[in-house]
Amino acid sequence: MFLMNSAVSEPISSWHPSAREFFENQDSDASINITEYPIIPSMFLSQNQSSAIHVVSSALSSESSDIIVPPEKSSLGRILVRYNMSEVSALAITSIEGVKIIEEIDSEMVPGLALCNVSGITQEEAIDKLSDMPGILYAEPDYIWTIDKIPDDPQFWRQWGMQNTGQTYREGVSPGTSGSDGKLTGAWDISTDSGDVKVAVLDTGIDYTHPDLVSNMWTGQNGEHGYDVINQDYEPMDDNGHGTHCGGIIGAVGNNGIGTTGVVWKTKLVAIKAINELGGAYTSDIIKGIEYSSRIGADIVSCSFGGPEYSQAMFDAISGSSALFVCAAGNNGQNNDIVAYYPSSYSLSNIIGVASTTAYDSLLSTSNFGTRVHLAAPGDQIYSTSLPRESGDRYMYMNGTSQASAMVAGMAALMYEKNNNLTPQEIRNLLIKYSDPVSSLSGKIMANGRVNLTAVLYSFGEEEILNLHPGWNYISVPRPLAKGSDTASIFAGVSSGGHSVLTYVNPDGWKTIRSTDTISIMTGYWIYSTKEDTIPLTYQSSSAPVTKEVTSGWNTFGVPVKEPVKAKDALSQVQHVWKYAVGFNATLQQYETPIMNEDQGKQDDNRMLTPKQGYWLYCADSGVISG
Repeated sequence: MFLMNSAVSEPISSWHPSAREFFENQDSDASINITEYPIIPSMFLSQNQSSAIHVVSSALSSESSDIIVPPEKSSLGRILVRYNMSEVSALAITSIEGVKIIEEIDSEMVPGLALCNVSGITQEEAIDKLSDMPGILYAEPDYIWTIDKIPDDPQFWRQWGMQNTGQTYREGVSPGTSGSDGKLTGAWDISTDSGDVKVAVLDTGIDYTHPDLVSNMWTGQNGEHGYDVINQDYEPMDDNGHGTHCGGIIGAVGNNGIGTTGVVWKTKLVAIKAINELGGAYTSDIIKGIEYSSRIGADIVSCSFGGPEYSQAMFDAISGSSALFVCAAGNNGQNNDIVAYYPSSYSLSNIIGVASTTAYDSLLSTSNFGTRVHLAAPGDQIYSTSLPRESGDRYMYMNGTSQASAMVAGMAALMYEKNNNLTPQEIRNLLIKYSDPVSSLSGKIMANGRVNLTAVLYSFGEEEILNLHPGWNYISVPRPLAKGSDTASIFAGVSSGGHSVLTYVNPDGWKTIRSTDTISIMTGYWIYSTKEDTIPLTYQSSSAPVTKEVTSGWNTFGVPVKEPVKAKDALSQVQHVWKYAVGFNATLQQYETPIMNEDQGKQDDNRMLTPKQGYWLYCADSGVISG
């Protein structure tokens, strides 16, 4: 790992003062000349690697999805009847003229449940007569429920809900508000794999042939990827697109070089098709889907649907399940404390109701809210997997609490993987406790803020992991390392392809790091890896304050914090001398757009600095940063 000793010539002398002009006029997809800009140690780049370094730019145009129109209320002739099996038989139901049993639903969670058809009398009359019969626990309409919709992955820049640095995440829209995401990138340093956790997507099915989903689909004993309740077969192929979109938010394969990434990079998605191509589903079909999820041992059920009708049968099915149900709060822009929205509004310990936020840290105008809504998560203009479109593209934007609840379902999967002893209520409580306070959400939802997965996973107190990606990585260590684990020897196991660990010291230039050199915090290091790799970081149990001296010109830098922090806050102690901070995205092997601190200390750029990422920091004078 520590083989090369030759000094690297100064690569940055021509960057200033041209850098500001270059980046302020960045309209093209032009490649960056690495002899002019301090991208990565240029002497170690191959020609192919060099040509791969470029500024991220808009590549695709996507259309947002229209709201699915639900089917006509054809449930008027269908009712669900639950009877006490120890008192009466199903035949008692047929004693009411005009009521015929269509199906006895074989449900362990809701025993004695029958689906009936009504003819010759009204649905209301049938329910009244059945409710008066001895041994009948309840009768109700078979309600129709509707869907809620209004990392080297090349389109990751569009996924503001996972990382919002203030980027323009879609053509023709204003840049988002930095930090208004679900805090995924810090969490991914801890875990990207949900192991054996099964996430059932109770929806319109999933396109399980999608290249960004196929390897994350659960596979049963007979090769199936789930179940189609409507057609009663094991081919739950999506014919609407909603389930595929939600499935991608939860678990599109991460770091595979195509499309997008899910909250969980590696997981087990179970496709349960209970909602038809028009976006509607009967209560009876939803219950069958819940029953299937229980049989195959799903840990989480993502429920991106709902309605205002209270179904006792659905309540019984959910309460009888040990799984966590993550439910959309609804897209009516209403207060669920006044007009309930089910299943999100059921008072059950294994339900999480989720509202939707925008890229500007506000509640989406169409999102339902209320103190019965537990959490808020990004759900506006969310880019994810889709059915094939006319253009051949298989990704699109969609809006709503469906997207927000899918994101939370993915978060819950990573939480379960770190601690499989957690109960659904404990998952909910942790997500509420560690949500970021957001003034616009105060009093609107139970958490009074937006979800923060990084904070939740940090609360588990696990050993921290530094993730490396193929190619050059620009990293930093956010806290002092424990004695014995604080030298560059921690990188000895990295498959480096013969490259050294490097840092840059102003004004001396590049420095090769030896295995015995101490790793300093608030310092950027360049590490080359030939493959995906991880480095465990063991920190001191307690540490004294540390300082970083910066000088006029280019300095390496890293933030001494656990969570992303605004650059203007992290660098406030050198407010009048720093000019711009520039990071490097190792996943994409791409240089990030500089975070600017305008002249005279004006700090209008609210983008974030990420822990464990190295930054180039240009200063006009000397200063000291403490942390």
